Amino acid sequence: MSRCKKVIGFRFRYLVESVFSSKNLKNPTSGFLNGLGKLVLLMAVLLGSCVEKIDFPLNRGVEKLIVSGQLNNLNEAQVIYLSETTSANREPLSSGNYFVINDLPRPLQGASVNVISSDGGMISFQEIKPGQYEFGTSLGLKSGVDYQVEISFEGRTYRSTAESLNPVIGTDELSYTFERGIFKDQPETAFISIISTVQLPEQVGDYYLRWDVDEVYFWDLTFFPNPFNTPPPLCFVFDYPDPERITLLNGDLLNRPGGTSSQILAERIIDESFLSRHYFNVRQTSISKSSYEYWRKVRELVNNTGSVFDTPPAPIRGNIQNVNDPDEVVLGNFEVANVKLTRIYTTQADVPFFIPEVCTYSPTRRLDDYPKTCLRCSEFENSSDDYPVWWFDQ
Repeated sequence: MSRCKKVIGFRFRYLVESVFSSKNLKNPTSGFLNGLGKLVLLMAVLLGSCVEKIDFPLNRGVEKLIVSGQLNNLNEAQVIYLSETTSANREPLSSGNYFVINDLPRPLQGASVNVISSDGGMISFQEIKPGQYEFGTSLGLKSGVDYQVEISFEGRTYRSTAESLNPVIGTDELSYTFERGIFKDQPETAFISIISTVQLPEQVGDYYLRWDVDEVYFWDLTFFPNPFNTPPPLCFVFDYPDPERITLLNGDLLNRPGGTSSQILAERIIDESFLSRHYFNVRQTSISKSSYEYWRKVRELVNNTGSVFDTPPAPIRGNIQNVNDPDEVVLGNFEVANVKLTRIYTTQADVPFFIPEVCTYSPTRRLDDYPKTCLRCSEFENSSDDYPVWWFDQ
């Protein structure tokens, strides 16, 4: 499966109440951040002589739990992410000479996370990274069985609303188009559109679909001449082509059992990543009506505020509740999903536009003239030097 599955939860675990995220602040003196939890002091040097100071209040109140996770039918790791919003008295993160004061959620560590089923089963998830809890393989979800997550930490217990696997799902037939035109307010831009002509389920209503798209591409590192003619290591990059887009379909609004529906699932700019094989992995997800409503609200906020990585202007309550305090606001959502995965890829021969080869070696080119991504695969946030197991399946 795509390595991007392991990071899919990051698409929506930052959907929290409206707060201001500050930039990295360089700290020239130990007293620079006096009054933590009250003000952010942002210093900017303008025109080499003017210094402007801008103050931002950080009164954020009590931390709020954020849960994002999905149980699905695929043979892949099942992942649940836990984090908390930042309160007014939270100390800043620090690294070397830099401090970071922001309101982005911080991983919640040391929690007990279990999935409970209505047939009496219980699966414990293990924390493999801060805030990332995982069960290493498919749970073998059964139709007609309810599942819910239970989270315990610091004497508090949270549970999600019970959900069951909906066997009803459509079938994607994928295609792509290349165009040049206005793309996100940029004129004369070459871009690709990933399109699905989906065959709808053979029933009227009572199904709700969402699509997620991730991408994986081979990246050619610069091949520098050497005595042994040793090529650079392999480099595969994992990312999201269009993270702002949330594609939903409400079967209750359609009366076309077995019919088709065509829609754009993702668009992205053509760049050097299209010089080699470039995969798009499409996950059609059959979800519950409550999860559909959750994502519909998220889409409304994203369309109003920017992207799913932005903090929306109001909290979106999901299906998680404190069992002893139902009035506590808990953010995020946990869903049980029937997922069908489809892939499509392009090669350089498919692209009708010229693509500059930024990493090509030249004996007259200085080393510092090469982008860092031409030298090391690790410069990409999510990358690997090994083929995905499915790379040559189609």
